[in-house]
Amino acid sequence: MNTKKDIQLPKSLTPITVVGGGIMGCLASLTAAHLGYSVAWFGPQEQGRTDGADARNYALAPLTVELLKRVGVWQAVEPHACMVTRMEVFSGDTRVDLAASDAGSEFLSAMVLHRDLLNALEQAVQFRPQIHRIQARPDSIQATLDHVQVMCNGQSMSTQLVVGADGARSWVRQQAGIHWGQRDYGQQGVVATFHAQHAHGGVAAQWFDRGEILAMLPLSDPHRFSMVWSTSKTNPTSEQVIAEFLRELPERTRQRFGDLTIEGSAVAAPLRMVLTDSQSALRTVLLGDAAHTVHPLAGYGLNLGVQDLLCLEDLWHSAKEDPGAHGALRAYDRSRRLRVKKVQWGLDLLQRFVTQTHPSLEKVRGLGMRLVADFGPLRQFLIRQAMSPQ
Repeated sequence: MNTKKDIQLPKSLTPITVVGGGIMGCLASLTAAHLGYSVAWFGPQEQGRTDGADARNYALAPLTVELLKRVGVWQAVEPHACMVTRMEVFSGDTRVDLAASDAGSEFLSAMVLHRDLLNALEQAVQFRPQIHRIQARPDSIQATLDHVQVMCNGQSMSTQLVVGADGARSWVRQQAGIHWGQRDYGQQGVVATFHAQHAHGGVAAQWFDRGEILAMLPLSDPHRFSMVWSTSKTNPTSEQVIAEFLRELPERTRQRFGDLTIEGSAVAAPLRMVLTDSQSALRTVLLGDAAHTVHPLAGYGLNLGVQDLLCLEDLWHSAKEDPGAHGALRAYDRSRRLRVKKVQWGLDLLQRFVTQTHPSLEKVRGLGMRLVADFGPLRQFLIRQAMSPQ
């Protein structure tokens, strides 16, 4: 890993500078390089994370898989992925099956662990000489009308565009002066890995029960799941709470996959929706969690960031001379603003609806789910929305 004394910044004007050492930063750098741009990637290596990232299982939408194929990463990811062909959703005595075949697709999503996806992306960067990797964060960025001055370790470099892909606590967002806020869901997302008695067969399952959301997401091993439990319990990873949860698990899952055994420990992180006034500023754009976060109940988080990146990719095709031009960034912000807000507030409404415990609202939820189960066109619409958040 680079130390401060090892850092060398590019000497010439660099078209695109990406800040953020995680999945979105790496993928943004690869996408820009694939289009022929020289890229400075300020990507500190991830280490010592305590938010359960290593155990997190992403549901990669078909469009995300297509992007990974295009930038030459999917071949390394595929052996670690589980292709989900059906999602089973339970609430009370009602069950809804969302099958990929109903929407004419081979799969709903590809489940892959955070560490496997990030490792594949990191390896791909090594074969892209257009990417200048700097394993540190800049000290400052100063945008002007025609370029951005980036300072790091007493050195400076010039770039045409800064891409902030540095997560929900984005430093780039702060430097660019983009206003933001958040809605705290009063819940924590508990992540853990489980071994199941019965093979999952590429089926993911989700239960709306007791004001909580419990999801079992299949891994590449046919008997292993990544669990995401959205709960308002205080200190949900304490020994006492986990022991109680494990006792309740057979009833809560109706033993859909037989006996479930936890592997290792559970990790929790607070669930919040981050909102921004804009996804762009002077020669700066935000993508992924730096621009928005959503409740994890539909697995949209990473895919929504990829939608940002696909929008940028289209603009970069037509802005070869200056990817940070004012017109291009305005087009990006205009394209993403309403789409992102629609997804954010749609999921917020859904989260409120499925976590209500009042008997009358539980009846309404059951009626709604039965309508989805019985009405094919509505079910197909929901499947298409799940596969491609827009």
